Amino acid sequence: MQVDPFQVGWKLLAPVLLLLLLGLFLAATRLTRDRYRAPGYLGYFWIFLFICVVTDFLSFTPAVWLMALVSFRALREYFSLVDLRLEDRWGVLGSYLSIPFMIYLIQIDWYGFFIISIPVYVFIIVPFLVALGDNRGRGSLLSIGAIDFGLFFFVYCLGHIAYLAFYSTWLVLLLLLTVTACKVASTLAAKLGRVPAFILSCVICLALTLGLRSLTLVPTGPAIFLGFLVPLLAQMGDYTIGVLERDLGISTEDLEPGRGHVLDSLESFLFTAPIFFHYLRWVMKFGDEINRHAF
Repeated sequence: MQVDPFQVGWKLLAPVLLLLLLGLFLAATRLTRDRYRAPGYLGYFWIFLFICVVTDFLSFTPAVWLMALVSFRALREYFSLVDLRLEDRWGVLGSYLSIPFMIYLIQIDWYGFFIISIPVYVFIIVPFLVALGDNRGRGSLLSIGAIDFGLFFFVYCLGHIAYLAFYSTWLVLLLLLTVTACKVASTLAAKLGRVPAFILSCVICLALTLGLRSLTLVPTGPAIFLGFLVPLLAQMGDYTIGVLERDLGISTEDLEPGRGHVLDSLESFLFTAPIFFHYLRWVMKFGDEINRHAF
């Protein structure tokens, strides 16, 4: 099979150009001295895009550990917002240690262990650690639920973005573009007031999933399905985290670092990333007949 050098070069350079353009835009918004503040999700778009570039031009190893820092920051902000007790410190420590544990499994491509790492092993160990710190048992149930919730979404679900980068950085870029398109469509729909946000999101996502098929190698049928699936999952994530933010007393109009900024920026990825990954892994047979270098 003959490889088109122009297409290979474009697949490598396009993320770099997008990274530079978005970086310039974010830098320009900083120079306005808060007269215009870029949405927080664009900052994490840049970080995830930077991880893709590092994967392509350096190595997957440093890229996947950059993703560990993102999970750590998200989990730390979440723990600072929920009502955890001093007695929960062992459970919190175990939660932080689960991040390098899961990231290492991604690095060595141990999918079978990765898929049960948090939902089985860590979910068993953390309740024991919480109980170890508080043998009286007052409030332990709520603490275990709060800790496991944060672990599942901000470590396990986000970890699927890193695993997707192991197979194809262009699939990560497709995830980033479609999720960001959903956020932009929601903003436009709110201003226009005529077109439902979900319909507008589906139209934009379909254009992206079908238009980028030659680069992502996603077949036509699954590409169409993703055009409807991503907007649905993104809205589910936005709604769920929105309810959580109201419960925690976070104002989405006045977000600050450490007070919901990370949670609000990542909410659309929490439902989308794992299902996007597993659906494409099933459709495109990652780790089986197809080698990651084919992408």
